[in-house]
Amino acid sequence: MRKRSMRGFTLIEMMIVVAILGILAAIAIPAFVKYVRRSKTTEAVMNLRKLFDGSVAYYERDFSNRFGETIVSQFPGVGDGVDPTPGNNPCCGQTGDKCDPRNNPDAWDHPVWQALNFGVDDPHYYWYHYSAQGIGAESNFTARGMGNLNCNQAWSTFERVGGVTEDGRVMGGAGIFSVRELE
Repeated sequence: MRKRSMRGFTLIEMMIVVAILGILAAIAIPAFVKYVRRSKTTEAVMNLRKLFDGSVAYYERDFSNRFGETIVSQFPGVGDGVDPTPGNNPCCGQTGDKCDPRNNPDAWDHPVWQALNFGVDDPHYYWYHYSAQGIGAESNFTARGMGNLNCNQAWSTFERVGGVTEDGRVMGGAGIFSVRELE
């Protein structure tokens, strides 16, 4: 009768496997972190689209004063704007480093946000700013979303601008301008 010998892995084979796993982890983990951060930027992009759409709808509405005289079309908050809402860099330190709307329930009550029909009801990473200038064909606006995804002193900024053409149509940038989008 022949005995079968049991053979296991040698130390060299185990070290090779560990080295391969280490290399894979070194490649996969940073890629995964970047993917997660990029997915968080979707919030800012979608909310800037809502702000753009709200701006167009507001501009195209007809307004009149109490005497029935037509008011020249403009974007909301001309010359006034609205401070960053819900604040400047307020999200870090809150649960999941997201702004919890329950902490500031009247953050979106400013007349400009109301005119744009804009507010964020769910926990969010970004704070928003809106400013408008001019009336009629001279009107333009800037909608901005800023975030601090890794809670350092470098912020992501996303911005969308719009203005009025000579024939009275609202036009916007073809895309969204961004600076340090993954910060």
